[in-house]
Amino acid sequence: MKVAVIIARVALALIYLIFGLDYFLNFISHIVNLPAGGNKADSFFGALGAAGYFFPFLKSIEIICGLFLLVNRYTVFFLVALFPISVNICVFHACMMPVYLPFGAAILVLNLFLLYAYRKYYMSLFTVKPIM
Repeated sequence: MKVAVIIARVALALIYLIFGLDYFLNFISHIVNLPAGGNKADSFFGALGAAGYFFPFLKSIEIICGLFLLVNRYTVFFLVALFPISVNICVFHACMMPVYLPFGAAILVLNLFLLYAYRKYYMSLFTVKPIM
């Protein structure tokens, strides 16, 4: 189980780190030609990009979380921070770009597996009535 957790943590860290850095450095797009996303996906990305702050903020969060997962520091916190991003990636691919759904699902499965593996650290979050 320990080896599986390490592999999953490093894999998730590298995915977020590489794709986060690619936003700023554009090194994947020079190697791989990805097909167009379609009208809905292009409109969605266009709207988020028009905000001006969204993608730089999101990709910065991905880079920071990926780095911390890679060095195994504050792992439990950064898994929680990445979970909504993982869910959104999976749902986006399911609804707008089904050809990449396996990739989105893999990210979500890795995140869920790691959350499960570190579940003992989350138990206190589910306290029904906290005492001060």
